Amino acid sequence: MMGGMPSSNPVIQTSTKVTREQWQRNLLDVMVAEGNKLAIAQKKEFKEVAAEDVAKSAAFVAATPGFSEDDRLRFVSNYISPFSQFDPNNLPEPRKVEGLTKVDLNSPNFAKVAGFAVQKPDQTSGDPANPPAPQFVTLKEAFGGKELIYMQVSVQQTAPGQQNPPAQTFIVGPSTKEYLAKQFDEVKKQGTEVKEEATYPATIYVDGKDNLYVALDSDGKTRFDQVAPVLGYYKQSPEEVSTPPTDGSMPPQPGTAEPLLVTHKNVEWWRFVVCILFGIFMAFLFEKLTDYYVSFKKKPVREVASVATTGPAPMIINGFAYGQESSVFSVFAIVAALMAPLLIFPSDQFGGYLLSFYGIALVGLGLLTTTGFILAMDTFGPISDNAQGVFEMSGAGHDNPKGARAVQILDAAGNTTKALTKGFAIATAVVAAVALFHAYVDAAKLTEIGMRLEVPEIFLGLLVGGAAPYLFSAFSINAVGRAAFDLINDVRDQFRNDPGIMKGTSKPDYGRCVAIVTAAAQKELLGPGILAISLPVLVAFGFGLGKQPVLIDGVAYNLVGAQALGGFLAGTILSGQLMAVLLANSGGMWDNAKKLIEDGMHGGKGTDEHKAAVVCDTVGDPFKDTAGPALNPLIKVMNLIALLIVPVVIQPMDATLRGGVTLVAAAALILAIWQSKRGSMSTALDSAKADAAAKSDAPAAVEAKAEEVAEEATEEAKPEEKTEG
Repeated sequence: MMGGMPSSNPVIQTSTKVTREQWQRNLLDVMVAEGNKLAIAQKKEFKEVAAEDVAKSAAFVAATPGFSEDDRLRFVSNYISPFSQFDPNNLPEPRKVEGLTKVDLNSPNFAKVAGFAVQKPDQTSGDPANPPAPQFVTLKEAFGGKELIYMQVSVQQTAPGQQNPPAQTFIVGPSTKEYLAKQFDEVKKQGTEVKEEATYPATIYVDGKDNLYVALDSDGKTRFDQVAPVLGYYKQSPEEVSTPPTDGSMPPQPGTAEPLLVTHKNVEWWRFVVCILFGIFMAFLFEKLTDYYVSFKKKPVREVASVATTGPAPMIINGFAYGQESSVFSVFAIVAALMAPLLIFPSDQFGGYLLSFYGIALVGLGLLTTTGFILAMDTFGPISDNAQGVFEMSGAGHDNPKGARAVQILDAAGNTTKALTKGFAIATAVVAAVALFHAYVDAAKLTEIGMRLEVPEIFLGLLVGGAAPYLFSAFSINAVGRAAFDLINDVRDQFRNDPGIMKGTSKPDYGRCVAIVTAAAQKELLGPGILAISLPVLVAFGFGLGKQPVLIDGVAYNLVGAQALGGFLAGTILSGQLMAVLLANSGGMWDNAKKLIEDGMHGGKGTDEHKAAVVCDTVGDPFKDTAGPALNPLIKVMNLIALLIVPVVIQPMDATLRGGVTLVAAAALILAIWQSKRGSMSTALDSAKADAAAKSDAPAAVEAKAEEVAEEATEEAKPEEKTEG
């Protein structure tokens, strides 16, 4: 938890609430770490290390404020000695306290807690031999609008004529200062010396089970083992507590508000700046990495172009291999950048991973600071591509080879810049997915039980998620192939039916081509869109069928489906990143290899090498322009869908309802697959050939029919001629 500091001190401060068990475990961790260091340095076993050396170590002294030297030695000696049974490799796990909410007794949102019964603070004690019955009031009546404190006091027993024992320090509370002062006056009357040493603010918290906690914020100046909790309460109203049960049931049982110690850690400003700088560094690293694999001046593209003499197959193999290599190094770059916040904000120092994930968000912010530069490069690509196309269609290249070469180089540079922006987009998608994944884990209550791969549902979800980008890419690449085939058939049909197009005496119908492409772009989005929505729903609800709920803070949740969906998201993020970079970079390599050959390598245009490069470029176009970039929104959409449905997924529900949702999602997924498989290019090719044959045979059939009719007319006319004769 982060809190602001006064304006005079710009340092951000984190606040962590720990239980007594966690506080003791933290001390044990420091003690064990220092003991192991000394054991290694002195070549001894852990239990043979001198307790005095550990107690005097700088790290242990810093971890034990409020301890005297004797206190530190006494603490360490309990665990480190030749006869100790303490196992430093098997420390007890402390009980975690999560889901705490700060209580405002005057707010209607906490009316239930404010109505808890507590003993009246200012009740008179009366005759000790015959004490009066306790009087109860609500928590709000006792402390509402009052300042709650913990008080550190020094207590010393005094006896006339005897040596007084050493004073002992206690921290009592929470209560009001006035009430504690009255209590101390009563104690002093019994011959005990009580001295007030310090007061610290106290804050009431409540968890999901309506258990109360009181946080002590001493800014690291107190010892938790000195805290003596005194706030007892009942979860019933004062009337219910004061009235004895008449049905033989147990009377209400009291509870004690558990104390929590608030620890603080200053967060220096430079940590946030470094995270942003890592994001900027990551952007330029991706630019350099993509430029190396896609630029026509670098080794990979030149090597792909050089094997064109042996045909398109070696070019495809070589380019695909380089694309896979670039994908792996891209993942390494992302991991390195996202590891930085984990090192800058260590979880053991800042009370968890909250600041670490905030640092990851800052890495994403650093990435986005280059947005203007990236948009400029992304815009440059289509402009240079269209400029080269317009120049070729104008025919000016035949008379101006220098200008033709200039626009070819411009187009190649545009291909490189487009590839650079695709790498940037993929990186931002992964960073956003990591942040969304952390939000998903919190929303799905998975921080309570974790996500261990030995859970079969998580591993199976991981497998399904890893397969999702491949199915999505198959949908999009098939869609491009079908649309391109329909477009080719239409162009052929126009050439066949209008010879004037090739002669230049008539213009083709461009509108038909545009209509085909536009309709295909809209219809073919249906399958991938259904996949992105239905598959997370299918995994989340399907894997949760028939599973028993678990209790978290007294509330039942069905977390198996959420666990499977978490594994699904992890698999999607990984395989989607790998495939997106592979498709984008391999397609860019084949495109620029073709440009390199057109620039004069292997004889330039018209050669067999150029024809091989055109084949590779045709393969790469759906890779780099459709399937690769489309994986970025797929990753984000699936994470968002998971965040939206997880509050429903984790709720226990009727098996019929959960099964119904699963069936609907499965039916939608089957529909998406059918949509993608509704027609193959081979079937369309056979149909196109039949149509072409029918159209080419039609004029001959008409002519034959006309000749047949003419012959019949001639035969009918012959008898008439003879009669006249």
